[in-house]
Amino acid sequence: MTVLLVEDTRRLAATLSRGLAEEGYEVDAVESGEEGLARLESRLVEAVILDLGLPDLDGLEVLARARAAGHRVPVLVLTARDGLDDRVRALDLGADDYLVKPFAFAELLARLRALLRRAAAPRWTPLAAGDLALDPGEAAGRVAGEVVPLSPRERALLELFLSRPDEVLDRPTILREAFGYDFDPGTNVIDVHVAHLRRKLAASRARIETVRGVGYRLATGRTHG
Repeated sequence: MTVLLVEDTRRLAATLSRGLAEEGYEVDAVESGEEGLARLESRLVEAVILDLGLPDLDGLEVLARARAAGHRVPVLVLTARDGLDDRVRALDLGADDYLVKPFAFAELLARLRALLRRAAAPRWTPLAAGDLALDPGEAAGRVAGEVVPLSPRERALLELFLSRPDEVLDRPTILREAFGYDFDPGTNVIDVHVAHLRRKLAASRARIETVRGVGYRLATGRTHG
């Protein structure tokens, strides 16, 4: 399983490469955003670990260009920027998760495994509820017959909601089933991705409702308050 590591701090890159190799991953390490984008075009990788503070391109630009080019590979962002706006922007541009530096290698490994488990989950049967539909293997959903592009996380969320329509899903269930986490990462990652998904499903009669103190529910009834 190949991981593309885009990190210009050589000591950190060497440490991560060594640790990941010991865990059985093949690591392709590059030091710039342009190199990272070129690697995505030239070889198959199962995940990307992307630093935001790169010497040539801002990591957010790398992320935006990768998604615009159609690369759906899971992306774990590394950043020294601990402001909420930067984290939200990274998720908005298509990051699947993020870690703020400094971090423990064990946490990076756990998050990477979660991303890979989610990406590898089998999807055999089309899912539909009301005017929403999701086909297996597709990086998009359909709202009233119109194709709506989805990020990997948005797709995972919609898949979960469509598999259990009108059911209240608590936050631990969403973290486990849609994000692959067996732990609470201590962030608002669920809320950010749900907000993005809501905007993309705005034309649907179905609604993702907030159940305060519990989680969310995909309400598929024809009328909503």
